[in-house]
Amino acid sequence: MQPATMNRGWATPNNGWLLAGASLASISAVLLPLLLLGTATHIVLVAGALVAMAAMLFSPRRALAVLVVVTAVLPVTLVDASRLPLGLRPWELVLLAALLFSAIDLIFHDRMRLRCTPVDGLVIAFLGVAVIGSLIGIYHGHEAILRNARYPFYFVCFFLVQQSVARGDVIRLFMPIFVTIGAVISAEYVLEFLGAIDVSTGENFVRIGRRQGIVLPVSLLMIANWMVHDSRRWGQAALMALFLFTGLGFVLTLGRGMWAAFGVGLITSVWLWHKGQPVAQRKPWKGIAMALGLVLTLTATVLVFQRVTGASISAHAAERSRTFLDYSRDIQVLSRLLNYATALGEIAEHPILGAGQGATVTSYSFNPKTNQFETWPAWTLDSLYLTLWLKLGLAGLVLFPWLCVRVGKAGIRAFHRSKHPSERAFAAGAVATLAGMALLGISDGSMVNGRFAAVFAVLFGLVMVLDRDDKENHEEMKKRVE
Repeated sequence: MQPATMNRGWATPNNGWLLAGASLASISAVLLPLLLLGTATHIVLVAGALVAMAAMLFSPRRALAVLVVVTAVLPVTLVDASRLPLGLRPWELVLLAALLFSAIDLIFHDRMRLRCTPVDGLVIAFLGVAVIGSLIGIYHGHEAILRNARYPFYFVCFFLVQQSVARGDVIRLFMPIFVTIGAVISAEYVLEFLGAIDVSTGENFVRIGRRQGIVLPVSLLMIANWMVHDSRRWGQAALMALFLFTGLGFVLTLGRGMWAAFGVGLITSVWLWHKGQPVAQRKPWKGIAMALGLVLTLTATVLVFQRVTGASISAHAAERSRTFLDYSRDIQVLSRLLNYATALGEIAEHPILGAGQGATVTSYSFNPKTNQFETWPAWTLDSLYLTLWLKLGLAGLVLFPWLCVRVGKAGIRAFHRSKHPSERAFAAGAVATLAGMALLGISDGSMVNGRFAAVFAVLFGLVMVLDRDDKENHEEMKKRVE
């Protein structure tokens, strides 16, 4: 007796016309924008948008993954080339899609069951302060509110992570993404650097200082902790090669603040590794040797790259590093200090509630062509803490650092509780990142003042997913024992 077969009609894998039609549609999706628009920029945007849509369709988890990638790696030139309704940015469209998919899952799949963490109240309070800051900005008549106020609200991603991401997704999906985006950005930096200099002579040295570099220390710390805690998953050689390639782009930024932040993060990683060892096996010199080995190997790689290209990277790095000892040597540092003084003057007028979202300060910058300082009204500050105080008042200045501390403590708990090597690696990398970014916040406000706020919001949420599940498993085991 023959089993009954379903008549599938034309929708079969061996239908040549169907395959030809699908291939033609795929080719058209790539070539038509190029033929109609005539620019490589638009073809990249259209093709990338199609790939992103296919990757995240009806999945809030994948939408959040796409959000991290798009936010981190999309160059400014492509962002500026996109013309979206209401002035939306590409990552904001992805965020709206993630909100929609998450709402559908919450209603039809989770039956309105909300997943909670101990820091939910702090995130809600921070978002509430952001609303108040926007209202204050409207009251004062600031013009840049829509452009400026959107970034703190990216922290709604924290709740999307809680509802949509499972414990296993943190390691299988998001940790490789945090590692990979650093390599992609490093490739962008290296290519731009090679295009800006004369490789035959090494002249025309150009510092690559794009905002995307803020992701590089995050990726490096994730790779370093992965090598220490779970090198078998991908192999020590592959992880070391990835670390060195990402580190090359990181060095080309010549970002003193990011270098210091990476150093603090590396020290934090060594401390966590040391505390995670059995007491009888704790030997501080091992952790110090590992950290020095990574730094020296990266330094050797940069010197080889310098030798091949002829570019005087070490000389420029040494010159910029001297400002750690004498800040008056660098006119850019003096300009930044002048900006901070101006911001403190604005804060003194509204010390409690702040000046509100959209507030601008008089920015100072030295123009080497005219050999004089120039001023203009700027809506942003190169300081996390002054930005919080100026735009969100004392409440914002207190709430966000407190949130970082609570998430850091949760990461330390997850590190010590978890027995999975990759989970320990991610938790240690996240804690090290928070420690480094706390220092970098003195001269950079990317955690709440810019598009990368979405990346850090997702990172915060992933840490709390590990901590939440660890706590639930611990309580369940305790009940079973009782």
